[in-house]
Amino acid sequence: MVHSPHRLRLPVAVFSLLVALCMMLAACGSGPGNNNNTPTSHTTTLRVLSAPGQPNPDFFNPFFNTNQGGDFGAQGLLYEPLYFTNLYNGQSSPWLASSFQYGNNLTQLTFHLRSGVKWNDGQDFTSADVKFTFDLMKSNPALDQTSVWALLKSVDAPDSSTVVFTLQHPDSTALFRVGDQIYIVPQHIWSTISGDPAKFANDKNPVGTGPFKLTSFSTDLLRYDANPNYWGTRPKVQTVLVPSIKDNTTAITDMIQGQLDWMGTGWNPDYDSLYSAKDPQHNHTWFAASNTVMLYLNLQKAPFNNLLVRKAINAAINRNQLPQGVAQYAKVANPTGIIVPTLNDWISPQYQNMSFPYSVSQAGSYLEQAGFKKGSDGFYHDASGKLFSMTVDVVNGWSDWDQDVQFIVNDLNAAGIKASINSESGYTPYYTAITSGNYDAAISWTNSGPTPYYAYQALLSSANSAPPGKSVVGTNFERWDASTSNGYSAKTDQLLTQYESTSDINAQKQAIAGIEDIMVSQLPVLPLTVNVYWDEYTTRNWTGWPDANNPYDSGAPYNMPDAANVILHLTPAS
Repeated sequence: MVHSPHRLRLPVAVFSLLVALCMMLAACGSGPGNNNNTPTSHTTTLRVLSAPGQPNPDFFNPFFNTNQGGDFGAQGLLYEPLYFTNLYNGQSSPWLASSFQYGNNLTQLTFHLRSGVKWNDGQDFTSADVKFTFDLMKSNPALDQTSVWALLKSVDAPDSSTVVFTLQHPDSTALFRVGDQIYIVPQHIWSTISGDPAKFANDKNPVGTGPFKLTSFSTDLLRYDANPNYWGTRPKVQTVLVPSIKDNTTAITDMIQGQLDWMGTGWNPDYDSLYSAKDPQHNHTWFAASNTVMLYLNLQKAPFNNLLVRKAINAAINRNQLPQGVAQYAKVANPTGIIVPTLNDWISPQYQNMSFPYSVSQAGSYLEQAGFKKGSDGFYHDASGKLFSMTVDVVNGWSDWDQDVQFIVNDLNAAGIKASINSESGYTPYYTAITSGNYDAAISWTNSGPTPYYAYQALLSSANSAPPGKSVVGTNFERWDASTSNGYSAKTDQLLTQYESTSDINAQKQAIAGIEDIMVSQLPVLPLTVNVYWDEYTTRNWTGWPDANNPYDSGAPYNMPDAANVILHLTPAS
């Protein structure tokens, strides 16, 4: 639903990569890779890489983010939202709108637009553009990538600077889902598009309100230059260059050699000796927690629909072994699944210090209660004598999760559950399997968001489930609904609605606490570890980056509008 997960994988051959990097850096002499602690004279150019592994796609349609095949910068640099929400601390701030207000018992959300905002072709930005954008999504559902029209009844523009959203029901999440997640397009341009607007490449002088204009495009390099008539404070960064880099190894090499200023590529602690340790004054990383990694069990398949079996699998996994090697930054999750430590204050007191019940004997006890018996082969069989076996899906080459799944499979086998790895050849077959329900178990992400509601809604709302063979919505890969939850899905939906229907944080926390109880007692999914936002940057040319001491943003260059927010905060190094 919100902020599509960005999975960047680490190369498997870490040692070989380090040897290669050391040789390359040694050969660089006094070039840009020689971190001699003397800042280069600052440039007006920022060199940024959001994700390696593919050429730039020539698609500047702001209804689609980079995970959906769009180019970096279309969202944020060219087109802007009404409001901004900091995913790290949940705080909201104005963007194209100067203020907002809820009315009619949270069934109406009104935005008051900034004055003086113009499109980069000189025409005025007005409420008609906002209404047009949302109406365009309604008439072309393929554009509604965040399902915002499931929330809305209508959008009205009573005057040129006011937009009124009437909601389907009381919903305090509308500020984030309407304000932060939708990028406004100009009516005078997009109303003239012939053909399907979801296929509109928008690569010929795209007209936006954003701080940058697209100057040139190739599959190898994007160039944005500062918009001289930008409505806000003009960015100190005058040019943004976005290269296409073929893989993680090359990207990390370029970052270490000083050919990039900012990167969002999967990182291994072994790289620190070549990067931050070589120039601790300038070379930095900040990996804030982003989302909780789950082991999804297909609840529409026996025996995973049996709570005792889920408890057995949960108890059989030794999570303390997972954060090591290529997965060292992914620390053990909280049993509630709430993102830790970022959202710790949402966790109920009884779960704050709760640990996972790793116990092979307890796993066996649960299975025996469920009617399984251990055979002479050392594995559990059901009452008919059928072997209890399962596969765990993961994408081949996603090396941190490959490692995690190997540990998990080893643990399950040691506990008498015959398990094996189903290593998918790529993201598409993997994602198709988990969304269509054609799997036993799988490791995967949850959604990010400024509060736990957004992950829980995508994960547990029955509206996001689907019958067998149909694709689920959000991350309800396990299909938590009336057919699989023994009545707890209805309770989950009720608690989600309770959260939505109030803006009082204490009442919202009460609703979240109820969902935590269901997560811990019913195990709809099994929390494993916590993903991080990959954020590697250098202050040799630019300063003003977010970090743990100044978390005005979560930091990763692949999140939007967050990356635009970071760029607007940068100033040249002195």
